[in-house]
Amino acid sequence: MRKIVLASKSPRRKCLLEQIGLKFDIHESDYEEDMQALSDPHELVKFLALNKARDVAKHYDDAIIIGADTFVIFKDKFIGKPKNEQDAREVLRNFSGKEHEVVTGFAIIDTRNNVIINDVGMASVKFRDLSEAEIDNYIATGEPMTRAGSYGLMERAAILIESINGDFYSVIGLPLNKVYVNLLKMGVDALRL
Repeated sequence: MRKIVLASKSPRRKCLLEQIGLKFDIHESDYEEDMQALSDPHELVKFLALNKARDVAKHYDDAIIIGADTFVIFKDKFIGKPKNEQDAREVLRNFSGKEHEVVTGFAIIDTRNNVIINDVGMASVKFRDLSEAEIDNYIATGEPMTRAGSYGLMERAAILIESINGDFYSVIGLPLNKVYVNLLKMGVDALRL
């Protein structure tokens, strides 16, 4: 059985890999993200995921490393974690009744066979029309302050979402289907562990 390492401390990514039955270790990457490295968000998210995985891969001779990064994009701008409550309020007002894109880049590195897979999963998320009271009440929970895009899909923000078109799991932080298919190519079958 190959050693699998998740190059992330994200509790959501950990939960997703556990959900499909993978046994893995966690080794957080020390890679310093450069958000200016590339202008295309789809290429940048793949680039950052790959560099996170490479940073961890250098510590293993025989392992499969999984790295990932997720962006929220609205009107061609990256939406990160809010700086403060006012910032979160502005983001949520902008999202109200509209769609935004969530992209998750991932990289899988087989350090024994020197195989690298680097891809992206995407989804369009539409918020329903939100009232000012709903926005204020949601911000008061504290949840938006630690989330890119000022919301946590798998937490209370689930009630704010009208629809998701595309790869649902990319919104959470890891396109599971694509990861599974590519792990199969490396001889790892999460259904047969």
